[in-house]
Amino acid sequence: MLEGITILEFQDRFRTEDDCLDFIEKLRWPKGFRCPNCDHDFGYRLRTRKLIQCGVCRRQTSVTAGTIFHKSRTPLRHWFWMIFQIAQDKGGASSVRLAKQLGMFQSTVWNQLHKLRHAMQRRDEGISLAGFIELDEAVIGPHARKTGRQKEKQGGPRLKKLGKRSTSRKRRKTQTEVIVMVERENGSAGNIVMKVVYKTTRDGVQEAVEQLVDENRQTFKSDALQSHFVVRSLGHQLFAKPLSGSDLACEELPVVHRAISLLKRYLMGTYHTVSSRYLERYLSEFSFRWNRRDSERSLWLSMLRAACFALPMTYAELKL
Repeated sequence: MLEGITILEFQDRFRTEDDCLDFIEKLRWPKGFRCPNCDHDFGYRLRTRKLIQCGVCRRQTSVTAGTIFHKSRTPLRHWFWMIFQIAQDKGGASSVRLAKQLGMFQSTVWNQLHKLRHAMQRRDEGISLAGFIELDEAVIGPHARKTGRQKEKQGGPRLKKLGKRSTSRKRRKTQTEVIVMVERENGSAGNIVMKVVYKTTRDGVQEAVEQLVDENRQTFKSDALQSHFVVRSLGHQLFAKPLSGSDLACEELPVVHRAISLLKRYLMGTYHTVSSRYLERYLSEFSFRWNRRDSERSLWLSMLRAACFALPMTYAELKL
């Protein structure tokens, strides 16, 4: 019944902190509380604190211990509302928008959103691709090229040359390459995995394939970039074809190009600019949503489970 819950039903269901605590308790111990100290199945809640006390050894266990909610000063109702809002829109939700809705500081909401993305990333660590896989790269970041008319206004070939050189230097700093791999099943898309790389080299592709693809023999299809041929040395099969135009690339690699297009719309439409330092976490949110697109009505439950089974992060760990 909670899968297709509406906003009004959600607000009625989680009106108090105790409602949220009860729900977290049921997610963590679906068959009833088990004491981590003596493994006894009898315990009772201390209503004045977020603790469950064992009826045998008297050890007190925090309901939020081992979750990203642990020791958070933000009310659980705010956490739950953020998770629900993120799940309701394919583009997610920005920290600016959520801060206005909840009356919180934007920096606080930004930190909490990154903790949620960290939880999604941990939840999908066990996913590995298999079968027929499309492989390509995406370049994420602002395009710093100047148009021909803007260059002409600078005047003279010398200024034109200097502007082009400074532009390329800026582009190298602001753009990030991402290796994208998507399963292709009867013309439809399966699971997706993404990895940020400094540059698409043989070592980068090899590391991504070893981490994110099943080690048994799989079948790859790509655009014949030289670094892609490393997958053959890993025991996989590769169909590589040079693709000169965008139309041809979309025809030969339809699934991965659709994923890259949706990724760029997601980043630009909701966040406008994303730092390369934290890009991996935004990719985790996109992949988490993509891999559960068939169960969109229960997406908020999947995000809440991920938050309940991810270890808490400190502010120092968040800024790494």
